[in-house]
Amino acid sequence: MQAVSVHNRKCFFRRALVPGLLVATCALPFAAQAQTLRDKLFADPTNIEINLTYLQQQLAGGNFKGAAATLQRILLLDPTSKLAKILYAEVQLKLGNRADARLILQQLLADKSLPAAMRDKTLALSEALQRSEKRMSLSGSVGLAGGSADNALAAPKGPIMLFNDQPIANTSKEVTEAFIDYDGVVSLSYKLPTYRERALTSSFGVAGRDYIDQNTTDSLTGFISFGYSEKRKLPLKFNYSAYATEVSGHAYNAGQQGVFGVRVDLPKNANLQTSLRIGETRHFSYLGSSVGKQRDNDTLGISATYLRPIAGLSFPLLVSTSLLGDKSSAEIKHFSAQSVSAVVGLRTRLAKVNVSLSLDFLVTEYEAANTLISTKIREDERTRLTASLGYKLPPQFGAIDVALSGFAADTRSNIPNSTRTLSELKLSLRRNF
Repeated sequence: MQAVSVHNRKCFFRRALVPGLLVATCALPFAAQAQTLRDKLFADPTNIEINLTYLQQQLAGGNFKGAAATLQRILLLDPTSKLAKILYAEVQLKLGNRADARLILQQLLADKSLPAAMRDKTLALSEALQRSEKRMSLSGSVGLAGGSADNALAAPKGPIMLFNDQPIANTSKEVTEAFIDYDGVVSLSYKLPTYRERALTSSFGVAGRDYIDQNTTDSLTGFISFGYSEKRKLPLKFNYSAYATEVSGHAYNAGQQGVFGVRVDLPKNANLQTSLRIGETRHFSYLGSSVGKQRDNDTLGISATYLRPIAGLSFPLLVSTSLLGDKSSAEIKHFSAQSVSAVVGLRTRLAKVNVSLSLDFLVTEYEAANTLISTKIREDERTRLTASLGYKLPPQFGAIDVALSGFAADTRSNIPNSTRTLSELKLSLRRNF
């Protein structure tokens, strides 16, 4: 039994030292017995093997309060266990108990016999603790990208269009355009001096796109946002944002939105994020035309996103699924619409390259027909595939994030004027500070 015990401890310790992971996945021989771990622990609370197995179960399920209690028992049974102390400090940090985490981290760093791998992990936790204790922090990023967009002017696909329900020849051309994207944002965060962790955030920035050959759709958007977040049993956040956009040097539209969100932590490190969105968009008279004013709308939206890391693979994999619903009410009814979308996303890291894929499907139905085009009420279906490869350059090269990303979208509609395909590919550089 002693030989099994040593083997299992080494297995547990080795897995737990993987940076950023608190979940150990080695199965112990008695884990498959009919009697539950809880009953076993109650019957034999000083059995370190049962405690270790129970700890794995708690960490895998995200039960950090229970894991802290189990680690306390393990330390009573084995006060010299350096790894148990590291795990205890990490769990306390996740629970927001910074004083307890600080005390044990100081003890570990003062231990000259601490192995190199454990010291690195301890230093990383100590840095995370210092960041968490900073009341005010300033951050930001600047980005520059270049690429090419197919059908940059969103021309309809197919040989015909409709006008007053009559087919006419589609003379719109699908133009491929090279472009440059740029953006910059500055964010300020302040943690309130309260027992429960609460934070205020604000940010402002600009984002724009310039087409190299065509300048009729060059755009520049300025935006601001203010947020509030609170860590509790159900963490919540609220964000207000506003923006204004100009196209080719002329005021185009402006909008604002409020988002209230709640996150629910679930077993196996999964979580469910839900949000309620309320916003409005207002259009300006563009190039002497007031037609855009008819598009002024108020929007109500809801969303739910489920995220879960997939265990048991040789590489990290995070899967997300989202359902979203929106209803916009415009001044003119044929611009009012209801939409439902579903999104499936995958994120992983392969050989220091971050990989992400997402596939979304959007269905939109408008409230009334635009009789200038057709007596049919417009219904659209859009499918879009998005992919990205990202790599962070070493510090000696500025720690710049490099990404190659693109998308392909196909919109099908019962009105040929609204049937189109869009795609683009771009290479971007981003520096965070």
